Order: sequence, then structure tokens, then C-alpha cells
Amino acid sequence: MTSGDSSRRPVTGKNTEWMIPSDQMIVRRYKPLRHFADTLENGFRAGQAEGYEEREGQASEPAREHERHRSERTESMTLSNGEEMDLAAGIEQAREAARENYYASCWRLGTDEDPEIWDTYADGRRVAIETTYSQIEEFLAPDQEDHYMGIVRYLDYEEEFTPTGIPYALYFYKHRTFDGEQGFRVLTNRGGNPIIRTDGQEMPPESRPDNLSHVNLSADMDALTNRVILSPGADDDLRAEVEETLDEHGVSAPVVPSRLDDQAPHHDTYDAELGGAANYEASEEYLEDLIDRFVEETDWDVWNTVDVIQLNQRERLHPRTVFVECFRYVEDPPNRSEYGQEHLNYEVRAHRVVNGEYQNTFLNDPAEATEEELSEAGEPSE
Repeated sequence: MTSGDSSRRPVTGKNTEWMIPSDQMIVRRYKPLRHFADTLENGFRAGQAEGYEEREGQASEPAREHERHRSERTESMTLSNGEEMDLAAGIEQAREAARENYYASCWRLGTDEDPEIWDTYADGRRVAIETTYSQIEEFLAPDQEDHYMGIVRYLDYEEEFTPTGIPYALYFYKHRTFDGEQGFRVLTNRGGNPIIRTDGQEMPPESRPDNLSHVNLSADMDALTNRVILSPGADDDLRAEVEETLDEHGVSAPVVPSRLDDQAPHHDTYDAELGGAANYEASEEYLEDLIDRFVEETDWDVWNTVDVIQLNQRERLHPRTVFVECFRYVEDPPNRSEYGQEHLNYEVRAHRVVNGEYQNTFLNDPAEATEEELSEAGEPSE
């Protein structure tokens, strides 16, 4: 299986509620140094959702209200055990119980570094393991079939709807409190989904699983790891320890300082950022400001090309559900047909700027089809 093989096992589907990034999107896992050697040896830790904050894997208030409204139609039905049906309560209890079966490995998208991320997710002496989405798909947990991947979208849980269908979709949504994470997740299930009790009665304690607080997702660490980033202020001793640990585990990735300390070592690769996951007002201006900022902050003495990639699911061209990927390249940017996920039928609109001058926009086939439909209907495109 190669990253360019469109027949590879999908980690999401064409009609799911969440999305995955372009293959070349940079993804990082921030870790305390004390767990670094264990990760190289045993893979990436995924924590049980039950140990996360209370909204993890739960529906938003508007979604629950919708479920309660639908459930009212069945309230007068009497079940064989003599209880009245309470479907909404049963669904909510099943979601709560499922938190014991779902495990999430949490990553950060892009090369921009936030001091709070370093402090929150990798206390003390720290590192960040850098890879790309396509490498995660190919080299993380290749022997496991029950895992999913995707971009985390942030919501106002009092105002916006979460999905109400497949249970695992909920784990790709988080409360807006966490939107600084710019999250990407790998999700696995160990135990299936609980049965929904239509009588709304609580599940007996003996029926609950006795699951571990975390599991490890195996990985080909040498093939997956592109670089290891040192935390801000790292000294020579930290670098030496990281390099020695990599060597002991047969991982040949270079070790570089945080860009908060030194920008220069990062110019031999490329910059990457993702926006749109927190566009709460569904604002076109929000997306335009994000793009303008990225282009305006580009040092054209260093970078040659900026690609701005708009990704949306087929025929879901709406500011709230659009993701924008921004890339900077020193030279030789990729063919723009490589962006997006063709096998998932995503629409790709790829805008290119060279040395500060806008060049043109590439549209893939699904985006072309939508543009034609909008033109025929006399509607403006986004």
C-alpha cells in the first residue's frame, strides 16, 4: 500500500460527517520526553474517552433536543417488560457507555507552534514527533482494522448540531474551548457499541466493560517520523538525549529546535496550516482573513510559492464546513491535483501565489461539476 494508491483502505467515507486532510498536511504529536522512548518502542498511546472531559463523545444540546422530540412519538408505547419506551434516554445512555470502548490518539495539524500547546500537552522536557497524514494512514496501526482518522471540528455545544448517526463520528467534534488544539485524531474501538435500551433504564453495573485506561497503537516509527522538534528553550543535553533515544530504536529522523527559538531549520521543508475548524459564525470573511494573513506573513525572500487549498465534501459548499489548508514552499511545489482526497470525492479548489503574485486556481473534477451546476442555476460560487 502506498500513499498515492486510491484503493487503499479508507479511514472515512464519502458520506461521513467528518473529513481528513490532504496527504501532505503536516501532523505532530507533542509528548513529554519521559514517554518518548516508550512511544518509539510500543507505539502511540490512545486514551480512553471516559477519562476525557464530559462532552467527549456526547451530542450537543440541539442534537439531544432533536432526539427527545423524535422520541416523543414513541412514549405511549409499552414494551414487553411493562416499561414505557424512552428512546432518547436510551441513546444518551449508550453514548455515555461507549466512552469506555473508544480510545483517541490526539495530534496537532500544521507547523505553527503555540506555547500553550507545548505547556499543556507535553509538560517539562518535551518533543514533537512530526509526520504527514499519508504516513499516518500507511504506517500507524497497520495491523488493526477498527480505527478511524480525521480532522477535529470545534462546535458551540449549546447552539450547533453534532451528528446523531454513527457513534464514532462524535469523537471528531469538540467544544470550542479546545479550538486552540487544531486537532487531528486517530480513534479506535475496543469492545463495540453498547446496546440501546429503548426503555431508558440504566445498564446494570455488571454489563459495563472492564477496559484499560489506554491502549497503544503500533507504528513503523522509522518510516512514520520525518523530524523530531525540541521544545522551546531546549539545551544541548536534551538534544543529545533525544538523538541517543532515536538511535537506540533505529529511527533516523533529524532533530531540530522549536521554530519559537529558530525559524531557519524549517525552511528546508515547507510550512503548513489548517483553518476552518472553528468558523462558528459560518463566515466567508473569517476564511478570507485566514488566507490573507497567511499570504501577507509570507517572507518572499525565503518562500517561493504559497498554495491555498479549499476542501469541502461534494456539494457541501458552505463556509462552516469548508477547510482551508495553507502551504508555503521554498521551491518545486506539488502538482495541485495531488491535494485533497480523490477517492472520497472531495472538492478541491487550489489557489496558487508565486513571489507574492496570484497565479490561478485549479479545480478538480468534483469542484468543476459544482461550479457548472451553480453557474447553470445562476448562483454565485463560494
